[in-house]
Amino acid sequence: MRFQADRDIGRDMAIETKTARMRLAVRGKPYWQPLSGGVSLGYRRIEGAGTWSVRLADGKGGNAIKRIAAADDERRADGKDTMTFAQAREAALQLGRGDDDGPKVLTLDDVVQAYEANLRARGGDKGNATRLRLNLTDAMLKRPVALLGAGELSVWRDGLVERGLAASGVNRLAVILKAVLNLAADADPRLSRHPWKVGLSALPGARVANNVVLSDDVVARLVQAARGDDFGLVVEVLAVTGARISQVAKCQVKDLMGDRLLIPASKKGRNKKLVPVIVPIPVGLANRLRVVSAGKAQSEPLIPGNGWRTGHHTWKFTRIVEAIGEDRGLITSYALRHTHITSQLLNGLPVQLVAKLHDTSASQIERHYAAAIATGTDDIVRASMKSFDEPAAVIRLRG
Repeated sequence: MRFQADRDIGRDMAIETKTARMRLAVRGKPYWQPLSGGVSLGYRRIEGAGTWSVRLADGKGGNAIKRIAAADDERRADGKDTMTFAQAREAALQLGRGDDDGPKVLTLDDVVQAYEANLRARGGDKGNATRLRLNLTDAMLKRPVALLGAGELSVWRDGLVERGLAASGVNRLAVILKAVLNLAADADPRLSRHPWKVGLSALPGARVANNVVLSDDVVARLVQAARGDDFGLVVEVLAVTGARISQVAKCQVKDLMGDRLLIPASKKGRNKKLVPVIVPIPVGLANRLRVVSAGKAQSEPLIPGNGWRTGHHTWKFTRIVEAIGEDRGLITSYALRHTHITSQLLNGLPVQLVAKLHDTSASQIERHYAAAIATGTDDIVRASMKSFDEPAAVIRLRG
């Protein structure tokens, strides 16, 4: 019956004029007037002037509701904070489906594109935008940003978990989407950041790093099995430097300096100075790198081949893991980085130095490798301890 009443109000234009609106009963639920394309304009009055809202149907029985402005019940309309029925109707249509004659309604797809352009302009990792887009549905990409609600965003986040993505991976995607939406809000202060602050809050338990540390034997067998093509050199560089594969992909011929390799900085982190780091490498590996880079210009890639640069290195590495009879679900190329960092910590290298060599921060090392740090400092701590198991000399006190 209530739904029928709302439909009658829509047909009778009961919210079009101030006089008609004042006759409506005061209530918390808006009076809705259907417009077109699943867009409805709502009017609600509890006390004082009423307010305009837009309702956008999602085609699946659900909808999103957003406040537009105050109604011109008590003061003159300015077209922004206070609107007439006609102004609110136009704003609802523009917000719901866009209007070529009016201001463009930004969709999520629009702001993802803007974020990608921003990354390109400041030298960021464009892969962040690509990864996010691959995990957004077409329907969600078409959604106006102003109509995204906390509930819708949390449903998207939780859906990633249901698809089998680890909590840490979900949180990384949520952080990227927050950055996308924050960039849009920076450009349009009318956008509220509350929906994504609430709907994209971090999942618990994701800070526990899944650091797979390999034995020396497994690392050696991986390197040996990979040899024979260009990707074999990539695996060997990863094993002896602990670099990320994205950094190795950026190495140029000029970065090989004798038996040292200049590893370009990654683009992880905000407002980060991109400072490369020089790491020593075995003479044998340096010689092999010189062979494959002979005759090339100094600015050309150090290791040839495009297949491992375009994000398709995973299956190549998986085949190597399978070839040595190890668990393909457990060992990834990132395990070589974890193993290298852990090895240096266990060998007593200072945390600050390990962080610098691996293009990360000391706080990240301490957070994810606390056990290795503690183990590596055991001997130092024990040397400063006093033992109370040996019999001590008895000192007699007079009196």
